[in-house]
Amino acid sequence: MQDYVRPSSITEAVEALKTPGAMLLCGGTDLLIKRRMGVIDPKLVVDISELAPLRKIETDGTMVEIGAAVPVTDIIRSPLISTKLPLLGEVLKKLGSVQIRNRASLGGNLVNASPAADSAIPLLLYDARLSIVGPTGTREIAVEEFFRGPGKTALENGELIRAVRVPVPGAEFVSFFHKVGKRKALTIAIASLGALARVKDGVIAEIRLAAGSVAPTPIRLRKTEGLLTGEPLTPELTERARESASAEVSPIDDIRGSAKYRRTVIGDLLRRFLIELSRS
Repeated sequence: MQDYVRPSSITEAVEALKTPGAMLLCGGTDLLIKRRMGVIDPKLVVDISELAPLRKIETDGTMVEIGAAVPVTDIIRSPLISTKLPLLGEVLKKLGSVQIRNRASLGGNLVNASPAADSAIPLLLYDARLSIVGPTGTREIAVEEFFRGPGKTALENGELIRAVRVPVPGAEFVSFFHKVGKRKALTIAIASLGALARVKDGVIAEIRLAAGSVAPTPIRLRKTEGLLTGEPLTPELTERARESASAEVSPIDDIRGSAKYRRTVIGDLLRRFLIELSRS
């Protein structure tokens, strides 16, 4: 690392990112570890962790906007999040440790682009979008389109995430999130599943499903959603959905678990949620 700058505005941050080898520092929970391990060697660190426009949580009534540099702990504690986007707060409580949550930012967790990123699951379910700023101006992209592969995103040279924009759900959903890991603390998911659903008169009126650690990126299970939507919630449907979810993911074998195990876990987690949904 050869240099460090703390810009006073988003415009200054974008200008600093034009420097060859420049990298953003937001919470530092990923960047500093990768630097220490020799995985990266930034020539200029652009510290946006205290940039005021990136540390706000606001709403206009229809959209909640979370600045990219807002610490995870602040999101968890926000009354606005707990009221409007409760699943996001609940999922973030499972991210890392207290110390990590105090430093980590939502934007940084997304930019890291891990297939196991906990924060991605509720944002996929809530149909969140990202406001991105760069040399050519501002653009928006759906979170679902942001991830391009492990460690890869849709950010172009010189761009940064300004905010995460989440539509306020227009109806009450039953929510679900569970991740399977090898330990109870600092758990990196072997497989995870999140869900939002509405049931009316025994029929699934709407359901959204998202999975982590079972594909190159966190994903929505669109085919399984289509299978369930508009159908009466029966044991037969639950079994078909379990099989569909297991087939829809594309996991790999690695040191934490096999592809076969991950497929089984996703199907079983969905079955657990649908059984809970039928009893609610």
